[in-house]
Amino acid sequence: MMNARTFFTPARLIRRCLILLALLAAPLVVSACASMSEDECRVADWQRTGYADGAAGEDQDTIASYTSDCAKAGVRPNAAAWRAGWDQGIKTYCTPARGWEEGVDGNSWKSDVCRGQPQGAAFERALRDGLKVSETRRDIQNNDFRINELERKLQKAQKDDERRSLRDQIRNLDRQQSTLRDLLSRQEKLKP
Repeated sequence: MMNARTFFTPARLIRRCLILLALLAAPLVVSACASMSEDECRVADWQRTGYADGAAGEDQDTIASYTSDCAKAGVRPNAAAWRAGWDQGIKTYCTPARGWEEGVDGNSWKSDVCRGQPQGAAFERALRDGLKVSETRRDIQNNDFRINELERKLQKAQKDDERRSLRDQIRNLDRQQSTLRDLLSRQEKLKP
């Protein structure tokens, strides 16, 4: 038989709280997946929506998501108007400058969005260059973290051999950092 002590064990309380949180969060998660609410479906200017999606670099398949979401409201999106807007909006997105920004932000999945667009090749080239910058910055951060970690170990090291090894590792990482910073400077000059 369960008494108050066995019923309210910490593990049971935690499990019950997690279940309660999951139940409370489920409607939020479901609504966050919707691309457009029923009310938005009813009043949408599909050409303007398409333009905004194109200008934001959204994929052409975004209209399929709207079609699914709006079906619940009994609304069928005007795909032709959306596509006409998207075709205009994507032209403002597919620029070398935007490709660079997306690359620097590490958004490699954006490479397909501009395929077949007038500036698609220039966008992809700038995206690749920006991705190199992103990778180099990440390498510099990782080395900084590793250097800090080694410096903490150096402060605690007791033996001369251990300290010497740690100093050598730090020197090697410092040389790598210098090389990476030079590389980053050259890469950043490719910004359109």
